[in-house]
Amino acid sequence: MELLTVLRASPLFAGIDSPTLRRLLAAMSEESTPARRQLMGPAQSTEHFRVIVSGRVKIVRSSAEDGRELTLWLLGPGDGFDVVSLLDGRTHAVSAWSLTPVRILRAPLATWNGWLRWLRPLDLAAHRYCAAKLREVADLASDLALCDTPTRLAHLLLRHFEAGEENLLRDLPQRELAAMIGSVRVVVSRALAQLSAQGAVQLQDGAPHAVDLERLLARARGDTAASPLRSAAAERRR
Repeated sequence: MELLTVLRASPLFAGIDSPTLRRLLAAMSEESTPARRQLMGPAQSTEHFRVIVSGRVKIVRSSAEDGRELTLWLLGPGDGFDVVSLLDGRTHAVSAWSLTPVRILRAPLATWNGWLRWLRPLDLAAHRYCAAKLREVADLASDLALCDTPTRLAHLLLRHFEAGEENLLRDLPQRELAAMIGSVRVVVSRALAQLSAQGAVQLQDGAPHAVDLERLLARARGDTAASPLRSAAAERRR
């Protein structure tokens, strides 16, 4: 019942009736993995498509020269990977790592391709899901090219807050946040201190929590005038 509940809540299976979901579920296998383990490398991206039952997973692109990582997606229950290989059937140069203990459902990519051909609602839901994930990558590319680190960090916090996924960032070390916005830990630490001083976020054990959306939105728009001094003056005028 728990697995069926996860599938019902997943955008990948939107519009699929329960009897069909049970048939799909019967064709999937389940696996459990501890935290900080590699779940998939580029060579495995065309073998299976995986759906997360519980836990958090990051999908990363790594530099062959120095090992630096850029996190393309942070995923939670109901999310699937790798969406690019699902679309074109080709190897994708990314790796998947568990951030927490995870449970995953998987089926061979060939099985998924068969489902997508004969089950129109699944095909539509999967393409909508893939489009949303590709938009996230486009937003990341725009941020990297056009925005400074505090602004990219504000965008990251807002995206997860607006999607109701702030818990996906819960307890993540600052180096993981840095990898999600193409930066390094020391720069993200300074940016978090700045956002905290401006009253936009509150730091709990180093992890950010959005507490003032107006100020966070201002920083996301690149309004560097939202400084601690200006905020304090505004408070005195109230």
